[in-house]
Amino acid sequence: MFHLVMKTASVRQLRTEFPKVRDIIEREGEVVVTERGQAAYVIRPYRVVRKRKPAKKDYLARLLDNMPKPISAEASRAIDEMNRGER
Repeated sequence: MFHLVMKTASVRQLRTEFPKVRDIIEREGEVVVTERGQAAYVIRPYRVVRKRKPAKKDYLARLLDNMPKPISAEASRAIDEMNRGER
């Protein structure tokens, strides 16, 4: 069974011995910063997140896709006849 032991550094060590703390961060991946003996912060190396370019939006095509489709003349006549009833 493996136990994950996180490296810790106090706020004072960050101020006075930052190069040593930076080496720990580079080696271990992250450091828990303690303040008055209590864990307060986590410092990790910054990783650049590459954003994908948004796809070009064709608003007219999307609008036309969402519009109702026209009905045929025959269907329109059938609806008109049904609405007239027996006059």
